Amino acid sequence: MPDICVIGGTRYFGKVLVQKLLDDGHRVTLVNRGQTPDPFGDTVRRLRADVNVPGELTAAVAGERFDAVVHQMCYTPNAAVEACEAFGDRVGKIVMTSTIEVYNKDTFRWRFPAPPFGARAREEELDPADYDFDTDLPWSAPGYLDTHYGEGKRQAEAALTRCAKAPVLLARVAHVLAAEGDFTGRLLFHVDRIRAGRPIVAHAGPGRTSLVQAEEAAGFLAWAAFSDATGAVNVASPDTADVYDVCAAVESATGLAADVIEKEDPSGDLDLSPFSCPFDFGMASERAADLGYRFTPIEQWLPAVARNAVADRPGSHPSEEQ
Repeated sequence: MPDICVIGGTRYFGKVLVQKLLDDGHRVTLVNRGQTPDPFGDTVRRLRADVNVPGELTAAVAGERFDAVVHQMCYTPNAAVEACEAFGDRVGKIVMTSTIEVYNKDTFRWRFPAPPFGARAREEELDPADYDFDTDLPWSAPGYLDTHYGEGKRQAEAALTRCAKAPVLLARVAHVLAAEGDFTGRLLFHVDRIRAGRPIVAHAGPGRTSLVQAEEAAGFLAWAAFSDATGAVNVASPDTADVYDVCAAVESATGLAADVIEKEDPSGDLDLSPFSCPFDFGMASERAADLGYRFTPIEQWLPAVARNAVADRPGSHPSEEQ
């Protein structure tokens, strides 16, 4: 029976990942701080460590061997370097959950031709083997990581790629949507405002971006852990969406109309949609398909996710009650 370690795994699609691994017959060990309850009871093994505290992960997994590790909490090169040292050659593969934000043109200087605006970023446009990382930057300083999220992930990818003694896959995950457990509140932002008749602000001519359903993001990570695939892989539905698509799904679920207001400079506006982009910001998903994992188009799953989110949200509008 394959033995897999999940670092994190207690919220959002991390919980979906763990449940899928269990359903597939894997032994699962969770490594986390133990501060967030999980629903898995005695079906998983638990080790305690804060991966942001030097030495804790190394101590927690000393002497352990795993067929694969899925690192859901790797936000800095420091965390990546320690993971490499902690597991050494006692792991068959390391899968890091990365992000679409590594492609954000606003957060770093491209050392190669940047993709044109409107083009979907491809994995080869950001090669972590050619990217520098610096463990001496103040990653643990209050607020530093929050304002350097994309850079932290880029440097984590670079450190893991260069330091790991096992094969590595970097899962660059698009914006994840789910009806339940979404601690980001991005979808419910639209549900609540449409129900309340409040405006939703968008950039002028808002761009389109990449989304992925939580179940498919988790399914990809589970698949990646035991596949032969390595390197960076974009985890995204093959199509893109904008703020109007998200609003349309909620409108259909509620029977209410969204009031979308476009602004030239909406920065700082509390009603700015978290799915409004100043320009197209998406990822190509052909590499995942070529490797054997195909994602469902957004238009086929977003309406159902919106319906479930509306049904589960307290305070339904009278027109929604049947």
